[in-house]
Amino acid sequence: MTRSFPTVWFLHSENRWRDLNVLAMHDRGALTVHDGSLEFIGKKGTVIVDRIERISFGKQGRDFVNNWVKIDYANGQKAFFADGSFFGWGGFFGGTRAMLRAVEHLAPAAASADHPNQ
Repeated sequence: MTRSFPTVWFLHSENRWRDLNVLAMHDRGALTVHDGSLEFIGKKGTVIVDRIERISFGKQGRDFVNNWVKIDYANGQKAFFADGSFFGWGGFFGGTRAMLRAVEHLAPAAASADHPNQ
C-alpha cells in the first residue's frame, strides 16, 4: 500500500518562538507513505523516516492553528508533517487527519498514539 500527499509541510524539530522562524514549516514538498517507511521530498532535500517508534497528533510549538502528525523515529529523531494545501488551510479541513490515518499502521503495536480516535 502506497499513499501520496502532494502538498505537505515538514518540520525536523518543533518550531519554537525563540527560533524566530516566520513560516510554520522548515520545508514543503510531497510525502509518500510506504508499507514500512515514509519518504518526504521537499525543496530543501529528502527525508526518509523508518524505524518508527511513536506517532502522535496535535499542536506543536508556535503553530497554534494547525494540528501536526509527529513521528518519533530512529535514534531519537523527530519529524512533523501537516497538510500544506490551500495555503495551509488543508489541515483545517481534515487533510492532516487523513495523513495521520495513512501513517498509523507504521507505529509499533505497543506504542500508543496521543490523538483522539476519529
